[in-house]
Amino acid sequence: MTFENTNMQGLILFSHINRLGSLSAAAQLLGINRSSVSKQLAALERKIGSRLFNRTTRKIVLTEVGRRVLKEAHKVELALQTIENISEDSQSIIAGDLKISCASAQGRVHLIPLITQFLARYPKVTVNLQLEDRLVDMVAENMDVSIRVGYLPDSTLVARKLGDLSGVLCASPEYLSNAPPLQTPSDLLHHRCLFYRNLKFVMNSWSFIGPEGEESVTVSGPLTINDPDALISAALGHAGILLIVQPYVCNFDLG
Repeated sequence: MTFENTNMQGLILFSHINRLGSLSAAAQLLGINRSSVSKQLAALERKIGSRLFNRTTRKIVLTEVGRRVLKEAHKVELALQTIENISEDSQSIIAGDLKISCASAQGRVHLIPLITQFLARYPKVTVNLQLEDRLVDMVAENMDVSIRVGYLPDSTLVARKLGDLSGVLCASPEYLSNAPPLQTPSDLLHHRCLFYRNLKFVMNSWSFIGPEGEESVTVSGPLTINDPDALISAALGHAGILLIVQPYVCNFDLG
């Protein structure tokens, strides 16, 4: 006799009936009515082709076939419990490798402190952080997360806004002492501006919010660099005016 096609739910119900000693107790445990339990047991007995219990008004007793079927029912229960434990473990344990790409300046200032907190909370996670100022092909480079500043063009990527960055114009007193007046965004057209540039894109469109709304200016200047720290050094060396992100006004929400 084989039980390959036996209804799994029926086997579990059969095990409950045997353990509790009555159909009514099994029905109460499972939250169903007694007639439903009786019908399922009868369907299981028809599939097997033999009675599983000898029933009287006072008690139920396993038949010889019932004892053999009970062994199979216990195997089913054990397998289901093992699967449930595996599922719970997979959901409760956060582990594995996480590959993140982030712009250099934002990564150093904002992301690294958050990653150290994350690793303390989830010690089984290994983070590979790539700080680089270029557009990343997440699929080709097998990146799990890419964090960038700016507007996301039309894309199939799933994106989430993490926060806002505010910028300030910076220049050395020596540069300003010899430079044209600077009172409105359009005055930047007459200044030597320093901005980020690499082989892929240039960040020379500066936006400002004022009483009349947003105003953007396309600036120019004698020096472009693909490193934010180097731009700061150039501004400190009186080379021009720089729009720089304020490190501590960004409020990232990674929750």
